[in-house]
Amino acid sequence: MTRRRRAPRPDPRILYLVYLGIALGTVLVPQTLRHAILWLVLALLALIYVAMNKIQWQMDLASISRGVLLGAGISLPIYVFGAELLRAPVQVLYGTENPIMLFYLICFVVAPFEEVLFRGALLQGTGLALSLGLYALAGLVLFVPHVALLVALGMVLAMAILGLLYAYVADAYGLAAAIACHVVVGFVLQVLPTLSHRFSLLII
Repeated sequence: MTRRRRAPRPDPRILYLVYLGIALGTVLVPQTLRHAILWLVLALLALIYVAMNKIQWQMDLASISRGVLLGAGISLPIYVFGAELLRAPVQVLYGTENPIMLFYLICFVVAPFEEVLFRGALLQGTGLALSLGLYALAGLVLFVPHVALLVALGMVLAMAILGLLYAYVADAYGLAAAIACHVVVGFVLQVLPTLSHRFSLLII
């Protein structure tokens, strides 16, 4: 009786290079279409990794709650003091002022698939320092063609700091908690400023 050979596991660095190559190759593509391509690629790469690797999700309520609380604890004070400053850059970065579209993109596409690829694959495969650097570089390549360099560098710094938070949550409480943390931070810092602005316009 012969044992069935396991399919070779994809090297997370190769998955990252595929994403980076497509990001660089689509620099001249209009922003909305480019982002759609890159998020689709991100989702496919994350799904490939999940299909070929055993992921430690740690899906218990206590762990996910800790991720949510940490995300809220970090993001809510920033929102309180800088909601209006956050709104315009986010709309430029994502190419939309529609809060529903922002909510869908950030909470259902960006947060889960980034966490699978960067914390589920790269963090475990390359270590903390390199995974943070690669995460920040991905942000730079994503945003630089569409915004001023200074704004893009600010976003890269923010991504590196948040990447450190998500890495801590993933290591301490599991990948599901990191996804929950990312969803909360993304909602509070990227969706809520536009949503509250829309609401204030309706009241006025």
